[in-house]
Amino acid sequence: MLSRARTVLLSLTAAAVAMTGVACSDNGSGDDPDPSSTAAASPTDAGSAGSTSAPAEPSEPSEPSEPSESEAPAGTELRIEGISVVAPQGAKPQELGEGLISADYADGSFVNAGSIPDYGGSLRELAQTAAETSRFPTPPTVLAPVEYVGQRWWHLAGPAGLGDRVESFGTSTGEYVVYVEFGIPQGTSRADAQERIESVMGSVELG
Repeated sequence: MLSRARTVLLSLTAAAVAMTGVACSDNGSGDDPDPSSTAAASPTDAGSAGSTSAPAEPSEPSEPSEPSESEAPAGTELRIEGISVVAPQGAKPQELGEGLISADYADGSFVNAGSIPDYGGSLRELAQTAAETSRFPTPPTVLAPVEYVGQRWWHLAGPAGLGDRVESFGTSTGEYVVYVEFGIPQGTSRADAQERIESVMGSVELG
């Protein structure tokens, strides 16, 4: 099932961690408070410091500020060393171990983001290693590379058992090998699956 499959889609992470530790980032995803100030002082005449002034008229209550269009997109941020993505709303994020974080959904689908120290190799070699070290009953297929956020990614796809399937995208940042995995439940249309993939991959930030 997908709930078990997500932890073994790529044993790439476990193999790399066995050779060298990865320090997980815990940057958090809280928003900074609104820096706008609502207090404004009335200027006074510099030459009337000793004079008595009339009571000021009560000011009108300030209007609530509208949310900024530039705020981060709504959703669940997954951030670890080397990569962050924004998963659709409604996900429950959880860390699955060193270099791997996940967002799970009520329908059984999930999005994982993972990273390990870059061990070298071309994109094709990285994809082949990821496919060969997968522990699914049927190894995923290496598909043609794709491009997201100006970066080329490997693309793996394959069955996860019981009619479910998985898709994985990975690349090298020079410092890390990073990847994003999608668990797609049985019965999900290709259009719906692709819409989620496009949304998440379009939100990727590397580094």
